[in-house]
Amino acid sequence: MNIFNLNKIVTTLGVKRFLECRTATTKTIITADGKDVPKKKNYENRITLISPDNSVSITDLKNAQSLSVRRDLKLVKIQDVDSKTRRPVFKLMTSAEYHAEELSKRKEKQIARQNTLIKGEKLMTLSSRIGDNDLMTGVKKMMKLVEKQYEVKVVIAGEDAEAASKSEKIYQVIENQVKTMSRIVQKRIKGNSLRFQLLPLRDSSSQGANNTNSNQNDSDKGPL
Repeated sequence: MNIFNLNKIVTTLGVKRFLECRTATTKTIITADGKDVPKKKNYENRITLISPDNSVSITDLKNAQSLSVRRDLKLVKIQDVDSKTRRPVFKLMTSAEYHAEELSKRKEKQIARQNTLIKGEKLMTLSSRIGDNDLMTGVKKMMKLVEKQYEVKVVIAGEDAEAASKSEKIYQVIENQVKTMSRIVQKRIKGNSLRFQLLPLRDSSSQGANNTNSNQNDSDKGPL
């Protein structure tokens, strides 16, 4: 065997061994003692996926996104991290389900804001025969309570045969005076009385301060 062929064989064996070593190092990690440590799989992108039929599967985010595109569905995160699996939870929804879920979340947020806003409840009872000055004094009390973030329950008690028409006029006066800083809900007639509630608006404190003077000026004109 000549020198040329021998060099060729040596070179070929060297390249082969180099490739084998390189392949081995990409698959395993070798410790200082020379032991192979299996490479750990990466589960960072693993998620729990709930299908429209409520079946549950484990996949990765990329596959879930591809699946949502193929099926023309919305991929929605419904939980950041599950306490048991430590994985985020996603759900595939139809457009109708997605919009219903969004409306539900908005209602929950609105209720939460309202509950946080209201400090408590106050009851005010007025007679259907109340005079103009006393009525305006009562309206000012309502406005102060609403401005302090209280829910005010108002009862206009009937006193005579014309109670219904008088109570309605009193209600109109109250509504006109407080409409810039509160909203009236659950207006109803129970027996001889007219009842409703005043709920503070989210920015009622600033609105009330701006409108107090104008309401006081209007009171001079007489409510009825």
